[in-house]
Parts: sequence; structure tokens; C-alpha cells
Amino acid sequence: MTDSPKKAFFPTLDGYRALAAIAVLVLHASVISGFIFRNHAVGQYLVRLDVGVSVFFLISGFLLYRPFVLARLNGNASPSLKRYFVGRFLRIYPAYWVALIAVVWIFKQPGPKHQINSVGEFVAYFGLFQQYFAKTAYGGIQQAWTLCVEVSFYIFLPLWAFLLRGLTRKTKNVVVIELIGLAILFTIGIAYRMLVLSFDPGNAVEISWLPAFFDQFALGMLLAVVSAGREAGQTRITWGEIAGRHPWVCWAIAALCFWAVSTQAGLPVGYTRLSPSQWLAWSLGYGLTAFFFLLPAVFGNQDKSLIRRLLRHPVLVFVGVVSFGVYLWHELFLDRFFISTGSTPFDPGANIFAVLIFAGSLSLIAAALSWSLIEKPVMKLRERWAPGASSDDAVSLDRRSLDEH
Repeated sequence: MTDSPKKAFFPTLDGYRALAAIAVLVLHASVISGFIFRNHAVGQYLVRLDVGVSVFFLISGFLLYRPFVLARLNGNASPSLKRYFVGRFLRIYPAYWVALIAVVWIFKQPGPKHQINSVGEFVAYFGLFQQYFAKTAYGGIQQAWTLCVEVSFYIFLPLWAFLLRGLTRKTKNVVVIELIGLAILFTIGIAYRMLVLSFDPGNAVEISWLPAFFDQFALGMLLAVVSAGREAGQTRITWGEIAGRHPWVCWAIAALCFWAVSTQAGLPVGYTRLSPSQWLAWSLGYGLTAFFFLLPAVFGNQDKSLIRRLLRHPVLVFVGVVSFGVYLWHELFLDRFFISTGSTPFDPGANIFAVLIFAGSLSLIAAALSWSLIEKPVMKLRERWAPGASSDDAVSLDRRSLDEH
């Protein structure tokens, strides 16, 4: 017997955001301190912690696509695009702009990639288009290349939803067509990456564009389709129910995938060129790790299991709430550690724990201030600029106490 479909609530996602942000922080600290190069046994795992980015991508695919799918399944109009785009703009740009100004003009980070010398560069960086130009790629806030991917996905998603609405308008097999569409999108992501590498084995900047991550977003969107289908009473996916009842099994499979991509895929320790086969292993390994890792957040009784209770711990929830700020600011403070101590990145004497404590604590403070003074107040403007029912928003799915994230 299975539970009857009911309105979904996903309270553990802030805990997942926290773990993803911490993973990225630890990765960058272990690289810049040189720890991964001095300790290969541990380093081969630490260097793969950028899987946290994949977790963020899957969460975005899941949360943002779900309202579109649910509206189709229930025979309702699509969510308001004005409200959608205003919400996405307010969630990303104001906090990002403040951090970018700090990096470029207040702290004046050294190096040409941290300078804005023309109107074109200004537009690229402040518009989050820098990754689409070789001169500005990985510049400004270095890790913001992933935000370029996110913003591109925000633009792409309504177009995809419009296409699928047209394809499913005269059929009752909405879920089946959705699944076929996502299989195609997943394949396009893998094929695009292989195509780019076939023309430029040197890992061209095009490999960091949105199409290269269609496979990962498609996995998040798959969770959205299955979850929404069950809520609408139009599908009963057995594997989702089984996964929901056994969160430890899901995490064990995720750990197995992470171990495989870290130790069995032949990936180098460090940022070096990857062959097409290595990129394929990277894509599949990261995607599957993030997918199984997130399953307990989407399926099952969210009030049961130690995993879910840990993910809902107030400390993790707080870090998850401010995780965007942690993501924006941590690279700056990693660099500041070496500047303030007079040492250099990759210094053999650098202590990874000192680096983590310094950068982690300052990043958390900056993130808390960013949330309190910028992100949370700015998000309230959406009700003024694009009023509407919050029940259709992605953000209402994973937080009761906080209006937006």
C-alpha cells in the first residue's frame, strides 16, 4: 500500500544546499592550500567535491521545473513568467553585484581577470554573460561561471516548458512524453560535451556553457516530473517510493558513485585537461552521485529517518539559507588568507585547517550579512513588482518560515 498523493513539501533542501556549499568551500581550500597535491589518498576525493555544483544544478532543475509540470498535469495555466523572471533576477543579481563590486573595486583582487576595463566587460560581468567570451571567462568572481550557467538555464527553462506544453496538449500521456523529452535533453548534454572536445581537446570555454550541463539539469527535472506526477495522481513510480523509504540506501549508492568517479575513472588530481572519455566519466559520475544523494529530499516521509533530521538541523538550515552568500564570497577570503599571512597559494607549508577556518568563518559572516541586508529584503520587492500566488512558486516548495530562496 502507498500513501495517497498530497501536496509536496521538501524541508531538507536547505540542508542539501549547506552541504553543497561546504563541499565547494572545502574543495577550493584544499586546492589553493596545495593539500590535494601533498596527500593523494585524501586529495583524490577532495578534488571531486565540485560535485556540490552538480547538487545545486539538480536542485535548480527540480524546484524550478516542478511548478511548470504540475500546472500541465492539473490542467492549469503555466506559472506567471513575469513573476518567474522577476524572482530569479532578484534572487541572483543584487547579491552578486555587491560581491562583484567588492572583489573588483573594494578589495581590488590582483590579476587582469579581476579588472573591468571596458563597457563590454562591465556588461558581461554585471549581466553574468562573462563565460560566453574568452577574454572574460572565469573572471570577476571566478566561481561565478556556474551562475552564468544557472542564469542561462533560467532563460532556457520556460522555453522548454512551452515546447513540452505544446507536445502534450492533446495527449493524456504527459508524464511519458516528459520522460522522453528529458532523455533527449540528457543525451544532448553528453553529445554536446563530446562534440566540443572533438573540435578542441584543450577543453574550450564552450565546455562550461549551459548545453554541457543539460544532462545534470535533466536529472533534476526528472525528479520534478516524477514528484509532480505522483502529486497529481497521474503516476506511481515504484522506485521513487522505495527510495523514499530507504534514504540510507540512496546515500550508500551516491557514496559508491562518488568513490567510483574519484578513484576508478582515471581523473587527475588537479585542474588539468581531460580526455573525452574522462569527461564522460565525470559527467555520469557527478550526475548519478547528485541524483541518488537528493532522492531522500524528494521522496518519502520527510519527518522520518536520521538523515532527514540531520538535514533539518537548525545549523545546517542556517548555512543553507545563506549558502548563496557563502558561494559568492569564499574565494575572496581564500585569497585574503594568503595575502594577509604573506604566503603564496600552493605553499607547501600552508595549513588547510587554518585556511578553512579563516575563509569559512569570514564567508559565513559575509553571507549572513548578505542574506539579512540584501537578499531577504530585495526578494520582498517581488510582491510589489510581480504579485501572484506563492503556491505556484518553486520557493514555496522547500521553506515555510522563509518566503523566498
